[in-house]
Amino acid sequence: MSEQTEDCHAWLGPLVTKLSSILGKGFEDVRYEVSVPTDSFFVSNLLFVNIVSNASSVDDDEPNKRIKSVNVVVKKMPSERMQEVMGSREQFHNEILFYKKYAQYYGRAPRCIYATEESLSRDSVIVLENVATKRGYGVCKWKYDTPLEYTLAAFREIARFHAIAYTKKRTREKEFFEFVSAIQEFRFDKESMLRDMYNETASRSLHILRKQGYDKEFCDKFEARCANTFDDLILKFIEVEEPLATLCHGDFTINNMLFKKESDEPKVIFIDFALIRYGSPIFDLSTFLCLHCARDLDKVMLDNVLRVYHDALIQCLQENDIDGEDYSYEALYEDYKKKGLIGYFIATYFLGIQMGKFEGQVEDFAKIDRTEWAALLCQIGGEEVDEILANMLLKLKEFGCLDYIL
Repeated sequence: MSEQTEDCHAWLGPLVTKLSSILGKGFEDVRYEVSVPTDSFFVSNLLFVNIVSNASSVDDDEPNKRIKSVNVVVKKMPSERMQEVMGSREQFHNEILFYKKYAQYYGRAPRCIYATEESLSRDSVIVLENVATKRGYGVCKWKYDTPLEYTLAAFREIARFHAIAYTKKRTREKEFFEFVSAIQEFRFDKESMLRDMYNETASRSLHILRKQGYDKEFCDKFEARCANTFDDLILKFIEVEEPLATLCHGDFTINNMLFKKESDEPKVIFIDFALIRYGSPIFDLSTFLCLHCARDLDKVMLDNVLRVYHDALIQCLQENDIDGEDYSYEALYEDYKKKGLIGYFIATYFLGIQMGKFEGQVEDFAKIDRTEWAALLCQIGGEEVDEILANMLLKLKEFGCLDYIL
């Protein structure tokens, strides 16, 4: 990460001074300690900062008084090249928008202490409570092949996230859609830098199927259908269709959630709302399943996790006095068949990275042409990943996810 080599104190010192005024009494005079997380894949520059009061730990009137400290997560805009390549300007805008206009309804996101876009310059920052130290959450050690109990915990919570959006769409329609209209798109606009990537990686597993002697007609049809994956498939999958369209997390991966055990059951909290978008809930569900349950994903598992998701969705809707008639299980099931391949196509370029097969840094993508990205991503994980993708594709075919495209 670039912050490891960059002297951050020139901008972090003034920021901590500003934060001390926000934190109020007891934080008039502070020092700070900085660390850099190394256990995930970050697009923004991200720091853990512990702000410590310099007030004496022992006071004549309060002999047992402890030194005050606050742990925060500081996200800072990366370099201009990274902003262009990774859409950092749009991502910062969306996350700030989420915290300013929507987080009050969701209620389980980390608290935003301070955020400024600064005309979307590199001085833009977002400061959040560190829920790892504040609430005892931590990263999941299973980055892929995630145990079922963690998958179900994530699906119950994303069901709640989606249900709250359905509720706000019904009860605060004008306000909700003003918020939605302010979300900035990066990944799926027609000039997206990701077009080449999707088109190149979409059919990367077919050579495995061909080598195994799998149905040639199917392989030929799928390869032809994927010739222009981005325009012909991806842009269709993300089209808004009511009434199932909802606010999606947009980057619903294990990297963007933290867990803790309560009564021996995993509880989850979501982080990083930079890629929120309005569309089918299947975008979130299929992303998680195809990245974190790739080896186990079959019709039986899909039926089970979709049932758990739907039960949690209906429960939350009922708690908010919303009729769940428009959100039947049958409608959800059919929507997954229609759009569930989007998670697969995301996995064709990101599963290898998720499995730790990429030894470089995210900054490496800023150094090469985007056509070279696609070639690089197509190779990450080699035949091991290709075989996983090939098997997953056949399981999704069995579920019905290819019925709409072949």
